[in-house]
Amino acid sequence: MRVKLLRGLILDFLHRIYPHNIEKIAIIETFYKDWKPKQIEKSLGYLKDKGYIEEIQFSHPVKKFEKLTVYKITPDGIDILEKTKTDEGITIYEEE
Repeated sequence: MRVKLLRGLILDFLHRIYPHNIEKIAIIETFYKDWKPKQIEKSLGYLKDKGYIEEIQFSHPVKKFEKLTVYKITPDGIDILEKTKTDEGITIYEEE
């Protein structure tokens, strides 16, 4: 399924910027050409619920009533990418 591939691509993306985190909107902008925002948000939710990524929310520095959401890959997420741990709900794309 394509959603399994999306989950793997999100993990790979977050691993490439590790140890930094990135805003949710930037992740959506990265993948929106091939996937709908709802699919991306559901994939982020799946990865967060499984403990493969960490979601951090904090107050917007300018907009008083808004929150910013950022994501960062966890050690379990890195294990999935390195195949020391497996999850049937994630497909890891391998370049040849």
